[in-house]
Amino acid sequence: MDTLLWVLQGVMAFLTVPSGLMTALRPAAREYLHGEAVRLGGPSPVERLGGLLVAACGVALLVPGLVGRATVLTPVAALALLVPAVVVPTLKVRRGDIGPGFWLFGVLYLAAAPVLVAWGRLGPYPL
Repeated sequence: MDTLLWVLQGVMAFLTVPSGLMTALRPAAREYLHGEAVRLGGPSPVERLGGLLVAACGVALLVPGLVGRATVLTPVAALALLVPAVVVPTLKVRRGDIGPGFWLFGVLYLAAAPVLVAWGRLGPYPL
């Protein structure tokens, strides 16, 4: 079980760190309209902060366990990843991109690994 938790932590870190950094560091798109450069919408400051927090959670999934210090940060980071797991599908439902059934599937799909890691690291398999 400990190996499964380490694999889940590694996969979540591998996915969240680059995606969070890409969200935080993505520049605003530039288009040319009638010879002038026009900035189109890039990520808002809240989205940039969210990207940095997601990247920090990805780092906190692995580094404390590998170093052996502040190991309580690993389950806390896993629990913090539940916020985007619920917010992103909710925003997609509000925009009309997906329906309520897909919202439920999306939340369950995105929340399964962080919940398992948080339960395992807070409970029977601490670091």
